[in-house]
Amino acid sequence: MLDFLYLAQYPVHTDETIELLESALDDFHNNKAIFIDLGVRDSFNIPKLHWAQHYATAIKLYGTTDNVNTQYTERLHIDLTKQAYAATNRKDEFPQMALWVERKEKILRHSQYIGWRQCGSPAAQQHEWSPPGLELDRKLHVAKRPSARNVTFEQISANYGAPFFRTAVARYVILTNEPNLRSNQVERRLWTTRIPFTKVSVWHRIKFLRTSISSTGASCTTTSDSIHVRPATKDKRGRLVPGRFDTALVNDGTGDTTGIDGMALLPVLP
Repeated sequence: MLDFLYLAQYPVHTDETIELLESALDDFHNNKAIFIDLGVRDSFNIPKLHWAQHYATAIKLYGTTDNVNTQYTERLHIDLTKQAYAATNRKDEFPQMALWVERKEKILRHSQYIGWRQCGSPAAQQHEWSPPGLELDRKLHVAKRPSARNVTFEQISANYGAPFFRTAVARYVILTNEPNLRSNQVERRLWTTRIPFTKVSVWHRIKFLRTSISSTGASCTTTSDSIHVRPATKDKRGRLVPGRFDTALVNDGTGDTTGIDGMALLPVLP
């Protein structure tokens, strides 16, 4: 089902990806009986699971599913409904909301015109349209400033669930300097390698950004995924807030574009 879920989110599909989508679902149905045999479930009469059988047909008839969520409509609801209603006096609000939206659109158009004039009134660039490909380059993005500074190795071991952090850093340093060493040679050098620091900065969130193929301009970059690495803390009232440590599939260098072969299942560390 993991393959199916990711394939179903593709913003572009071909006959090959549709076949992979159907094949992934068939693999699940062919092996799902194990959950009933082990007593995990009594049946699979789940409406959403039934609807999964229609994904391939729906994509062929109506297009991809990357916009089939509430992200865009929720943003419009905030901009064109909530803010518009907040600007009214709560009496006979619909004409006031319509007037507010109309004025906001005029202000935005005028702002764009001013920006265009300030840039020297450049002529519109002509772009030849080409069909989008399946290569969606995801960019790693982290905040400019770390979530926590001067975190000791001991704190990382205790609070972040990474007891072998110092060893992992040493292994990275060794293999970076001498990538051709054998594993037994690396193991012998782990405890003799000097790490000139004992504190590090930690980021609690990593974002993966991608460019939408159906949009242009600065707003076309969206967050395709996020990884959270946050230890347990206490709120202002002293109540414990549980930590969050996401799990990620890491390509060990032998992984393919589909499937999980060649992927290592790793908890995300700071």
